[in-house]
Amino acid sequence: MPRMRPIPAIGQARGVSSPGARDVSAVLALVARVEETQWLRDVDGFVSLLAPQAVWTTAFGRQIVGAPAIHAFTAAVLPNLFRDFQALYDVERITFLHADVVAVNVRQIPVDAEGNRRPGEDEGRPLYILRRHDGAWRIVVAQNTTHQNEKIAAQQRAVDEATSGETHAHE
Repeated sequence: MPRMRPIPAIGQARGVSSPGARDVSAVLALVARVEETQWLRDVDGFVSLLAPQAVWTTAFGRQIVGAPAIHAFTAAVLPNLFRDFQALYDVERITFLHADVVAVNVRQIPVDAEGNRRPGEDEGRPLYILRRHDGAWRIVVAQNTTHQNEKIAAQQRAVDEATSGETHAHE
C-alpha cells in the first residue's frame, strides 16, 4: 500500500492568481520524480528535471552551476557516496511567486530500503525554485539544508531570551 503523503500548504505572492489544480499536481509530480530518480540512482532522469542553467547547492554548501556540471557531480556521488542513502520527499509548502515561478519547500526524510525512518540521521529541508518553460516545470535553483534539531532549539532559546529581555526592558 502506498504511503500517504501530507497535503502541502499552497500560497501565492501578492498579485499572483490562485494556482490551478493542474499546476499544483505538476509541481507535486516533479518532486515525486526527484525522489524516484534518487531511489533508482537515475542520474539522467534526475538531470532531466533541471533547467539547463540550474544552480544546485548541496546540504554541505557546495554550489554547482549548470545541468552538465550537476550531471557530473550527481553521477559521481549518487551511485557511490550515497548508494546506501534513501529518502522520502514530502512537499510541505508550494508558493507561487509568479504565474511561471514557484518555490517548493520539501521535507527530506532519511529511510532505509524498506522506507523505515533511519534513526540518528538528519533530515534535509530542500528549497526548489521551479520555472515553467514550454509548459513543463523545471528546477532552476535548489538549496538543500540539513535540518539540525539541537541547533534550531538552541537558536530558539536564544531568540526567546532576547525577546524576553526586550519585553522586560519596555515594561
